Amino acid sequence: MFTEKQTKMIQHAYQTVPFYMDLCRKRSLDCETFKNWEDIPIICKEDLVLQNDSFISARHIAKYLQGKLIYTHTSGSTGKCANIFWDLADCKRSLLPLWLKRKRYYNIHPHDRYCYFFTGRNVGEFDIEVENRGFAFGFCKSNLDDEKLIQIWEKIRDFGPIWMNLQPSMAMLLSKAIEKYQLDKIPTLRYMETTGELLFPYMRKYIEKTMQVVIADQYGCNELNSLAFECPEGHLHCMEENALIEILDESGQSVPDGQEGEIYVTTLTNYAMPLIRYQLGDRGRFLKKICSCGDRGKILELTTGRNNDWVVDRNGNLLNAYIFARCVENVNKLEEHAILQFQVIQHDIDDFTINLVLDQGCNSNEICNCFMDNLWQESLSDAKFQIQLYSQLLPEERSGKLRWFINEIDVNA
Repeated sequence: MFTEKQTKMIQHAYQTVPFYMDLCRKRSLDCETFKNWEDIPIICKEDLVLQNDSFISARHIAKYLQGKLIYTHTSGSTGKCANIFWDLADCKRSLLPLWLKRKRYYNIHPHDRYCYFFTGRNVGEFDIEVENRGFAFGFCKSNLDDEKLIQIWEKIRDFGPIWMNLQPSMAMLLSKAIEKYQLDKIPTLRYMETTGELLFPYMRKYIEKTMQVVIADQYGCNELNSLAFECPEGHLHCMEENALIEILDESGQSVPDGQEGEIYVTTLTNYAMPLIRYQLGDRGRFLKKICSCGDRGKILELTTGRNNDWVVDRNGNLLNAYIFARCVENVNKLEEHAILQFQVIQHDIDDFTINLVLDQGCNSNEICNCFMDNLWQESLSDAKFQIQLYSQLLPEERSGKLRWFINEIDVNA
């Protein structure tokens, strides 16, 4: 059964949005007969990409044509990019649960000064290097090197932020520069919020130690804004006021708590472009836990799982790419902070490249050997692994994210 808020959004989508109205006609559906989530069709990012404008509600089409809707877009990290539109009031409403949790757990307020990083964007022929919005100061991620990172850190110190909002790979780059050049800490900075990439334990430990901040992880997307937020107990709680999250198997059926599956989401706030049972392209599971923080929102654990996030062995088996993340965790338990960044690329069956960024004080040969010693996967024992060392790994220009595992094999071929 649906809540009143869920029913309102479902009926709004299926009665005012051309895509869903057309879906009803093609499948002879009546939204008034929907009783359970399983009665409602699921949609994928390809639907949104190919029929982008048809997802805009007829009740918001005038604002759309007048350019009065907020415009953003999906990151394109899956290779598919779509335009996203919000009504300003709905967008603010969708962020309210996140701000309440920031204030409750970490004493962060909407007008606290903060810094962030954005993907390079073209204006004419030039990239914007900085964005200054009074209480918010943003920096472009393009063309980063040590000199630029030092300059950015100096500007951040002059700005005096309370907190930072950035992706783990950017936080690692800054932390590495701070440690390498012994940059002064920022006395006002006490909190960091990571988003957009998986935050591994070794990353958290290194960033917290280097920057002397408390870190909370946030899971979200431009299509729906915040979906889950990490409490001080380390659990990622679903933002059930803003969106419904489902974990489904390959046939679109709900899986039991504790079992991994595809993440599907339904907005409860974006009436301009409502997405109902929308496949994000991520995987995760709900944990069977009750958190001591007092938040009763379901606890979400993110995992890997897109097609290009699976390792393919010589027998055709799909292996979880976390076998490589486990190597890193084990190495860093033995040699603290030895591996600062990593990326694994599978070029072909039994052909891999491992890109590592190592702490300057460690023995690179020992660390590389230790990494391979901890790859406990028998079906990869005869594979060719080429390890390359870098001073830093930069996020991709298009998505602004650092993909830690890339499979160049078409697993669907």
